[in-house]
Amino acid sequence: MKKNVYLVQVNVSYSDRLSYVPYAAGCVAAYAFSKEEIKKDYELREIVFLREPPETVLSRIEEPYFVGFSCYTWNMEYNKALARLIKEKYPSCIISFSGHEVPESTELLEKYPFMDILTFGEGEETFYKLLKAFSDNEELSDIPNIAFRRGSEYIKTPVSFCFKLDDYPSPYTMGLFDKMLEDNPKIQFNTILETNRGCPYGCAYCDWCFTKKVRRFPMEKIKAEIDWMSEKKIAYCYCADANFGIFDRDTEIARYVVEKHNSTGYPAIFKPCYAKNSDDTVFEAGKLLNDAGADKGVTLAYQTLCDEALQNIGRENLTLEHFADLDARYAAADIPTYTELILGMPGETYESFSKGMCRLLESGQHNSMTVYNCQVYCNSPMGQKEYQEKYGIKTTRIPLHGIHYPLNFNGVEEYFNVIIETSSMPKEDWVKANMFSIVLQAFHHLGLLRCFAVYLRKEKNISYFDFYDSLLSYIYSVPETGTYAVIKDMTDRMADTDSGDWTYQKDIFSPIGWYFEEGAFLDMAYRGEEFWEDIMPFIRSFRIEEDIFNELLLYQKAIIRRPGVNEAVIKTRYDFYSYFERIYEDRYEPLEKTDTELQITMEKNITNWAQYAIEIIWYGKRRSATLITNPRETIKLIR
Repeated sequence: MKKNVYLVQVNVSYSDRLSYVPYAAGCVAAYAFSKEEIKKDYELREIVFLREPPETVLSRIEEPYFVGFSCYTWNMEYNKALARLIKEKYPSCIISFSGHEVPESTELLEKYPFMDILTFGEGEETFYKLLKAFSDNEELSDIPNIAFRRGSEYIKTPVSFCFKLDDYPSPYTMGLFDKMLEDNPKIQFNTILETNRGCPYGCAYCDWCFTKKVRRFPMEKIKAEIDWMSEKKIAYCYCADANFGIFDRDTEIARYVVEKHNSTGYPAIFKPCYAKNSDDTVFEAGKLLNDAGADKGVTLAYQTLCDEALQNIGRENLTLEHFADLDARYAAADIPTYTELILGMPGETYESFSKGMCRLLESGQHNSMTVYNCQVYCNSPMGQKEYQEKYGIKTTRIPLHGIHYPLNFNGVEEYFNVIIETSSMPKEDWVKANMFSIVLQAFHHLGLLRCFAVYLRKEKNISYFDFYDSLLSYIYSVPETGTYAVIKDMTDRMADTDSGDWTYQKDIFSPIGWYFEEGAFLDMAYRGEEFWEDIMPFIRSFRIEEDIFNELLLYQKAIIRRPGVNEAVIKTRYDFYSYFERIYEDRYEPLEKTDTELQITMEKNITNWAQYAIEIIWYGKRRSATLITNPRETIKLIR
């Protein structure tokens, strides 16, 4: 009789109608079950992927011989809860934990008696060798990349990697997910695509890749997987390469995705993580995807602009001059760009971080920034005790609250470790930097006061830092306003690092949670004229000429998208549209006084605030969808 094998890769759940296929579990299963000796002795009964109550999953498991868990931040506690139940009911079942959330040591074995084996690194060959060793009664200590318990002894074997990916079969084309899709017709499945593995960089905060050597999957395998996604009508494909565009062939991959997208409609979106040092290959691939509407923009990643922090994390950035050239190039091609930053790097200060964000504005990044609090992963250099002591790093373990999925939807609470203090940034400065970031993103990138900030920078030499730093101070000074209530509540909750309740939620914007900058924008856009009354003394304090001020205010208000408005006509006595578009393309010319009519028809029909929050904020903020002047809309300028 064959032995029953179960794999568990419970994914981050946005709802009970949307899920990623369990790609990592599928990869290890595909490799092992492509071997005749494994198929002869074992049966893969199920890959568990939905975050159901652990008791529900347990009720489906029958006489398990081996259960393997794929672990990351969003499922580690769930995996522990389910594994504990399985061990209680089936004491002889072999339970293995693997993935990025498993420290490369025997620590978890010593702490949790229901775990039998830990595996490290890439799992295909390790999983195969484990199953083969159990069948052949072979010694586990001969298998690399594992830790296991032998009586009261804990044994860890050496770590090694396979540098050839040519014989790794695809879980897609092997059909491992076909029945899963058939059995769950109401679930919209997203997929993962790898075209390579590895990353040549060594950033201290990152544990993404296990090797610096970048290894490529065969092109025929990649195209066959894209074919499968197209045939199965997969709407969203996330490309899990650490640096898409690092190879010349990546434009061929992008072109093939576009061919399938254009001929079948699928994948509707192909979202890569673009190469860190953006070049012509990234531009060409990004242009192919964005021209076809198959991507949301191109990442120009920075993480930090502080030289000391860059040195401490072992990273080099593009020069700001090169960044500005790239940003202008993408803007001229109507390709949205966004920049990612990480708050809490050792060596960073409040001033260096906040002014760093503003330096990016100076270099042209008006479209979108995403700021993440620095998480600490157990297998990253930053996760090691010596590193943390060296830089005075203090962390807190906080619940993984519901960003873009319903609060408490997942049942078992998950946690992550985030830096809240370093020797260069005390906690109070960390809170202040968070609030500066929230205000800058809500008011500039999402657009509430972007026109005023840009105009004052170009015409009155008011720096972006001075504008947004004084805006934050102004909001704190008017406690009678609704804007103060929102920002003060967020400030207090950022300071509460014990509960870590850093999620904005109101039912009118759907049951799901939002990042604070998204929530701040939603609140102020929803309040409309009440918000403008709150903020009017601040923008008037810069003493813009009355004629220009009134017209600029009219334009700024009019370009903020609202539900139920699908067409707009904006008449002004100044050509603000051309003025700002030229600035975004790094082609400044003085504001021209001329009667102007802007006629805009929106691409999507947005009827209510819940749809607005999801379609415009969640799906569209990286392309400035909150502003009706973004390139996706049909815009006619009459002068």
